[in-house]
Amino acid sequence: MLKPDQAADPVDIIRFAEKRMAHFMVPRFIDFAEALPKTQTGKIQKKLLREAGRSASTWDREAAGIKIAR
Repeated sequence: MLKPDQAADPVDIIRFAEKRMAHFMVPRFIDFAEALPKTQTGKIQKKLLREAGRSASTWDREAAGIKIAR
């Protein structure tokens, strides 16, 4: 979670993940949210995230021209 005076850069996140993950695991889309929808037991409701899909605020790695080496 970011502190109020901090900002996150999608390119930095991709570069971080690229060094630590296999090429197929590096996310293509990044979107920032205040909170994730959770169940009463604290699990993230991934179905709701999938249904929401991409929005105008979603950052696309491929559209930004970043290629991941295999």
